[in-house]
Amino acid sequence: MILLERRSAKRGVGRRPLLAAAGALLAAPALAQAAWPNRPVRIMVGFPAGGTTDILGRIAGQILQEELGQPFVIENRPGAGSNIAAQAVLRSPADGYTLLLGSPGTNAINPHLYPNSGYDPLTDFLPISQIAEMPNLIAAHPSLGVRDAAALIALAKRRTLSYGETSIGGSTHLAAELFRLVAGIEATHVPYRGSAPMMTDLLPGRIDFGTDNLASILPHVRSGALVGIGVTSTRRWSGAPDIPAIAETLPGYEVTAWFGLVAPRGTPPEVIQRANAALRAGLTKPETASRLQELGATPLPGTPEEYQARNAAEFARLGDVIRRAGIRAE
Repeated sequence: MILLERRSAKRGVGRRPLLAAAGALLAAPALAQAAWPNRPVRIMVGFPAGGTTDILGRIAGQILQEELGQPFVIENRPGAGSNIAAQAVLRSPADGYTLLLGSPGTNAINPHLYPNSGYDPLTDFLPISQIAEMPNLIAAHPSLGVRDAAALIALAKRRTLSYGETSIGGSTHLAAELFRLVAGIEATHVPYRGSAPMMTDLLPGRIDFGTDNLASILPHVRSGALVGIGVTSTRRWSGAPDIPAIAETLPGYEVTAWFGLVAPRGTPPEVIQRANAALRAGLTKPETASRLQELGATPLPGTPEEYQARNAAEFARLGDVIRRAGIRAE
């Protein structure tokens, strides 16, 4: 009897390590699920492949993939000024596996421009990190005989000029409209859908000046086909220091294209923090800065709070430009 009790006691003691090991095995899948990311992540881009926004999304995806060890796949969902992509992200689970490449359109412009954009950029999305900022460039046809903003404004006050931009309601359009409003000039607006159509009229002088993303229009300035009137950032761009900033003539003037990564509301804080840390690490590397410089962009590593403050400020400021200029989506 005593022998049987001793064997039973030994068996009881022996079960404890086995039960602990079994518990660890059962907990392992839950821990694996909690560790983000443990499978591929989608980054929605609201513009076609090959454009500036798409390229920046791919740079961000490559950074995250290298830093976090999982594929970050770009999914292009163009249409309605990127509203389609934004709405698709909001319909996805808020688990960190579907993110959105934010732009001025998604983060600040669309709710002012469209009767029903389907979302509020300040409450429906959580900012992760800014990625980069890119100035636009106002360029004129050489036949005008002007070389800076002051001369262009003076000419526009003597006769009616025509101007083009590459996206109704986009940063190039708002840059042109704010220039007109602050300078106090009237000019004939000629809208285009993209850089290529505008260039077919600007290069031969059928329109007088135009606004485009720096990377798209700068080669024409460097070739002498166009004259760089000014970049739309507050300071000159380091890659073309000979081109003045419009703000040198019109203090306070600024309309740039700024991009970042956002997640749907409800995404776990640890996902936001880990993605932010990975992006900041990658954006501070010299090779990333060099790639962005080729696009005419400057890296903007920072905190989610800094990104949200930028979104809120630009939402108010660009909304005011849209109202003053009477811009409507087409």
